[in-house]
Amino acid sequence: MRVLLVLWAVPLVFFWSWYALSANDLSFGTIFLSRQLHDVVFDLYGRTLGVPASAVPPMMAWACAFDTCLILAIAAFRWRARWLPGAKELAARWSLKLRTQVSRGQQQVLTPASAADPALPAE
Repeated sequence: MRVLLVLWAVPLVFFWSWYALSANDLSFGTIFLSRQLHDVVFDLYGRTLGVPASAVPPMMAWACAFDTCLILAIAAFRWRARWLPGAKELAARWSLKLRTQVSRGQQQVLTPASAADPALPAE
């Protein structure tokens, strides 16, 4: 599973790092990070897909987001024995606390601190 996470993360980090550097023309003297190569690559992708070149980066972002959700769902399913009992216990405690507050008629109201409040030593 860790190999899958690495094989997922490395290309994403590589691509988005290249994208950020080349979109801002931070080439450090190399053609690989230049804005010209950036425009050529996205023009080629746009022509291949039949969409404008400006539509390709959002499409890549949605694809990466979908892949990320898919990989995280697979990881959560594989590691559910570790995190599920703790999550159930946390949800049960939170639910019990919420039910007792509602049954007592308590409401949590967030009020700003006033001058009448006692000053804490750190203040």
